[in-house]
Amino acid sequence: MSNRFSENLKKIRKENNLSQEQLADELGVSRQAISKWESAVSYPEMDKIIALCDKFDLNIDDLLHKDIREVKGEEESRKKIYNSIDDFLRYITNTINLFSNMSFKSKIKCLFEQFVIMLVLFFMSMIIYSVLENLFRHFVAFLPNRAYEFIINILNSILIVFLLLGSFIIITHIFKVRYLDYYDKLLKNLDSQSTNNSVDSKDDEYNKNSKVVFQKNNNKIIIRDPKHSEYKFMNNLYKIVIFVIKLFALWFGLFVVFVLICLLLSFVLSFLLYKTGFLFVGLLLTIFSSSIITIIILLLIINFVFNRKNDKKKMIWTFISFLVIFGIGCGFVFLGLLSFDVIENDDSNFKTIVYEYNMKDDLLISFNNSKVEYITSDNSNIKLEYSISKYCEMDVHYNEETDNTIMPFAYCQNPTKLIRAFLNNINDKKIIPINSRIERVRVYTNQSNIDILKNNYSNYLKEIEDENIIRNDYENRINELEKQNNDLQQEVYDLQEQLSNQRSS
Repeated sequence: MSNRFSENLKKIRKENNLSQEQLADELGVSRQAISKWESAVSYPEMDKIIALCDKFDLNIDDLLHKDIREVKGEEESRKKIYNSIDDFLRYITNTINLFSNMSFKSKIKCLFEQFVIMLVLFFMSMIIYSVLENLFRHFVAFLPNRAYEFIINILNSILIVFLLLGSFIIITHIFKVRYLDYYDKLLKNLDSQSTNNSVDSKDDEYNKNSKVVFQKNNNKIIIRDPKHSEYKFMNNLYKIVIFVIKLFALWFGLFVVFVLICLLLSFVLSFLLYKTGFLFVGLLLTIFSSSIITIIILLLIINFVFNRKNDKKKMIWTFISFLVIFGIGCGFVFLGLLSFDVIENDDSNFKTIVYEYNMKDDLLISFNNSKVEYITSDNSNIKLEYSISKYCEMDVHYNEETDNTIMPFAYCQNPTKLIRAFLNNINDKKIIPINSRIERVRVYTNQSNIDILKNNYSNYLKEIEDENIIRNDYENRINELEKQNNDLQQEVYDLQEQLSNQRSS
């Protein structure tokens, strides 16, 4: 057995303020035996070593072969780490328990207070950061550019981490002092009250004067103890914020009312589609359920603005029920749409409008991406046939005396006609797109005129292409000049910064 045991025995005996006689009495041996063990003259039997380990909470291997102070130090470090982890987990657990037991109003006030504290800390941190960052820049201004930027980035990163940690510690500490400690006190008070079967009249009077912090019915915490009153400026700020939120809620309520009126109007108008079967049934269900859900939202807004209580259970079940009806209605709408036919290129949906013009050598016809068909005829003039939707009208911008370009355009500006056509098509289970596009253009004239018109149109396209090329060349040249300008400005900035660094050094 090594001398480590004798040294450890001396250390633990002195650390526990025991004399050799006291330790000998506890182990049932003589004082001389303890003296011999500590001087390494003799060694104890195994049962005495086990007794020493049990008494001082030691491991046999640590007692016989290791430095007991190092072992104790490691154990204490380990305990500190475990205790820190336990404290952190306890903090999280208490926070969760606190919020789960808080009343809704107390939750809002608590979160609002934390938000205000975070804002204050944020602005304070920004001020501290700007001041210290400027100091850092002055202190390392003598360094070369790369080293200067490297050192500044490191110092700024350390400062940001420091400010974030400091802000986090301040917020958690304030929350612990103002809420968690208060919550622990309430729990202790409840435990002490629960040990008594009844509370005397004096205790009731005390609770009334101190404003009981637990609601009897649902065990929710109300943070309103006089010793835990809110900061006055925080309470006033909270009232201002609530007032502003209520104003926004009122404006949103007006929008909800408008939506409700539109839904009710749509519910009435949906009867115009009674021939569509599943689509009609689905529209009725979706519009009706949407109206009820909108009414629930409106009631929530009204109750919030005027501080009225909500019948939460009824509202939740009503909301869920009509949400299910809304889904069923959407399903019926989908089934109804499956029976519809989409009709796009049906000649019965178009009408033909004819114009005639005198031929000119520079005449140009604007096609606007329409399909063009040239048809040879004996006509020396120009005959144009335009096909457009039968629900639209057409006009042409062209003056034979002053213009050389025929520019046609179609328009659909009769809402009554369009709505009637839409309803008739829907009731017939047809989806027919209605637009003001000119679908087809036919040109009737002799061959020489056709050649002139095609040549004029080709020249027109070539002019447009040349203009685009010139425009692209100018744009590219402008972009190059702007890039050169930016590079020169950056170079000027770098030279000015080098000059300022040399002057400061």
